[in-house]
Amino acid sequence: MSDAPAPANAPIVVIGAGVIGASIAHHLARAGHDVVVLDRGTPGAGVTAASFAWVGIAKSPADAYAGSLRERARPEFDRVLTEITAPVGLRPFGAVTWEDSDALTRAFVSEHQAAGHRMELLTAHEARMREPSLRDAPDVVAYAPDDLGVDPVAFTRALLQSAQEHGAEVRTATTVLRLLHDDGRVRGVVTDRGVIEAKSVVLAAGTASTGLAASVGVDIDVAGSPCCLLRLSTPRPLVRGILSTPEFEVRQLDDATLLAAEDVPLGFSGDPRELAVATLAAIRRSFVDADEVRLEHAVIADRPIPANGQPLVGPVPEMPGLHLAIAHPGVILSAEIGRQIAAAHTTL
Repeated sequence: MSDAPAPANAPIVVIGAGVIGASIAHHLARAGHDVVVLDRGTPGAGVTAASFAWVGIAKSPADAYAGSLRERARPEFDRVLTEITAPVGLRPFGAVTWEDSDALTRAFVSEHQAAGHRMELLTAHEARMREPSLRDAPDVVAYAPDDLGVDPVAFTRALLQSAQEHGAEVRTATTVLRLLHDDGRVRGVVTDRGVIEAKSVVLAAGTASTGLAASVGVDIDVAGSPCCLLRLSTPRPLVRGILSTPEFEVRQLDDATLLAAEDVPLGFSGDPRELAVATLAAIRRSFVDADEVRLEHAVIADRPIPANGQPLVGPVPEMPGLHLAIAHPGVILSAEIGRQIAAAHTTL
């Protein structure tokens, strides 16, 4: 490429059509920018599709929400919900959780309350009133009334639909091979379908962002942290909201589909369905009329975790024209990341 600036009509290229890339496209397009979104697969089909998509606070330490990005994450998420019209599988029924002991649950709630978060203690009876299918609950239970779940793929597609309604272009089945830079600035991308010149490039490709950044000499440290998502069929809804216990973490995706999130043991390389055995047994023990719950699908995906645990969001000072958008958890952070990336492009 030449030393000349990108053409005036060159778009902002967003690499990755997961939930974060979709949110960035939504925000940029609504701000009047020309946007092209590129993804090697289909929207929301990667790590996003394997997301439990818990939007809330009820399983994170209170201090996890320190810092401007996380503090703004939920209000920005709620704002974005008012800007999109397509259904997103919203289930706004709160979260019931408990720890290994009543003392730990009390301490967890106290820490969140001290941080100003809406959380309260429930008795076992009150917990079962909120989740009538539960056979039993401990004497002390935490409840976060504002926590909710969405269908992560539907949410991603709704964001992209909004972006397209505001002029964005979404190109699927397009693999970005490397970034192009000249005169110390990113100027476009090379794909398996040709070169695209760009005013700027936003990397929102999860763990794949590392190699793409390296193609222009930018070193970012992002590791893949494996997680397992189980999809189970239920003859009727087993849970109303989100339920997290020391044995399992579950919520209904829809009335006939239960999601369960599982940790992946260090070094595990087997069939992800193996990780469902203990969880499925615990679900059948814990709920009334749960004998017909069946495992339908299990998948392991690599969540992108920056080395210091903090999201990588914003322009790269040493490489003008390049922006990063790499974070976990992606669903709840997506709206604020989209807002920040759009704000960084106000002068383009």
